[in-house]
Amino acid sequence: MKLYEEREDKPVIVKLAVLAIVALFALIGLLGLLLPVIPGVLFLGLAALLLSKVSHRFSDFLDQQPHWRKVRDQLHSSRFLTLAERTKLALLWAARGIVDGIARIASAVGRRTR
Repeated sequence: MKLYEEREDKPVIVKLAVLAIVALFALIGLLGLLLPVIPGVLFLGLAALLLSKVSHRFSDFLDQQPHWRKVRDQLHSSRFLTLAERTKLALLWAARGIVDGIARIASAVGRRTR
């Protein structure tokens, strides 16, 4: 767990700018949940990531979430990769997410047909 004293506070103008971007991403993300054309979860994730950079409490909250820790650890472990390697890795993560999603849908449909 991180201590507040160890963290460097951002200037107020930076926090306000980031919060405006977070609000925009959150709005786009919520619209994306309603409209299939916009990737809503992506924008909600970006909003959460940005908000965690300016809010100590939100950062601590996210650090307690197992799924978020897993994603954060994956991102931190890929810092040494080149841009091309990161792009390939991101595509592999996306493919894995699609396959996992299809498997969950198939499992849910299988349970309903029984």
